[in-house]
Amino acid sequence: MLQMNLSYRSKLSLCQFLLLFQRDELALLLCKHGFSTDDVEYHQGQPLAAALRESVLQASARQVGELIQELARTNGSMRTNISPRYRFDERWDDLRLCLELDGYKFAVREHELKDRFVPIEPMVEGAEPVEDDLVKELRISGLAKAEDILSVLDGSADAFRRGDHNGCLNNARVAIQTLATAIANARVATHPGSFDATKWGQVIAFLRTSSFITKQQEEGLAGVFSFVSPGSHTPIGFSEQEFARLGRAIVLSFCYFLAKHWNASNS
Repeated sequence: MLQMNLSYRSKLSLCQFLLLFQRDELALLLCKHGFSTDDVEYHQGQPLAAALRESVLQASARQVGELIQELARTNGSMRTNISPRYRFDERWDDLRLCLELDGYKFAVREHELKDRFVPIEPMVEGAEPVEDDLVKELRISGLAKAEDILSVLDGSADAFRRGDHNGCLNNARVAIQTLATAIANARVATHPGSFDATKWGQVIAFLRTSSFITKQQEEGLAGVFSFVSPGSHTPIGFSEQEFARLGRAIVLSFCYFLAKHWNASNS
């Protein structure tokens, strides 16, 4: 069974989807996959949404994966029990897009299996989603723009879920530029040099000359920035949605590298 290491965003979207169902039906579904259901089944003074969130956040990656795969296999029959149907469709679409941001796609037919979520690319079992790791690193970084960067990253995800693929990539690009510039601004007081904070090339050149990154890492940062910049063309074989998800995922990985490296250099 596929373990699904989902981001906090995807787990909350899963909770929103599950809230479509009656409490008894919901408790039965969760119990089937080994979730804690005491607070879900019995009120105990806790609202259902709060109890469900706690249950989902405490569940293992295997339990979450099994639950989501059952939802995928049976979404047609489940939909018939929700009225009006658009409530089901809207919450299912949001969950599906959140999972795609985490690297899982809904396959109508994949290796002879229908209606399953499958990894878009190879996954490291047990690894947390890069975005959650990045959030942790940014929150402990002490960088002046950390909360702004998190806000822009959320904006990138929201744009993807709305189908605004340019907005998704634009926000991702702003996030990595803001992060790199914040690090450069923090280093300039103790490392001689200057740069124009509005020029990406000058910012990453300063990070190299101040010995924060290597020449190869500078080239990688320059490449990813160009990859998601306006005017970049969607490669043959990719839809706009696939390319937006891929570009955002690459930016997240480079942001994580910068934030992690910054924290390590200041520990």
